[in-house]
Amino acid sequence: MSTRSDGRTAPDRTRRSTGDRGARRLLAANRPRRDGDRGGPLLEFAAIFPILLLVAVVAIEAFLAFVAVERLESAARAGARVAGAEQLEGAEAAARAALPPWLDDATVTSGVNDQEGFYVEVSHPLPIVFSAAGFDLTLTRRVDMPDV
Repeated sequence: MSTRSDGRTAPDRTRRSTGDRGARRLLAANRPRRDGDRGGPLLEFAAIFPILLLVAVVAIEAFLAFVAVERLESAARAGARVAGAEQLEGAEAAARAALPPWLDDATVTSGVNDQEGFYVEVSHPLPIVFSAAGFDLTLTRRVDMPDV
């Protein structure tokens, strides 16, 4: 402790501050420095983000393709059901009516199959949301119905 000019004693700051700095140095020596780690998580995200985006786009495209196949199958069944009951009259119209609006440009054909029954076939190009891939695939569903 030291004496101040007014006669009161003041704590000795030099000794305590030196001890504090020494303790801080020991603690800092055991800890890894953060300066070398700056930006690491951002770089990891930047590397993984395109892959995640590609997986999401492929999942959306696959989902839409499966939905389109299911809708085409449903429309072909509706047309074949009418063809079996009414001898092809109204089969194509029934199949078109069963299609959702986003598949309006589908090709619907009907006719007599080899087993003396009827068929309805519905075709549509693969609906691609992101058309830059350049896929030129056609989805086709055919349902055969016996003559009842």
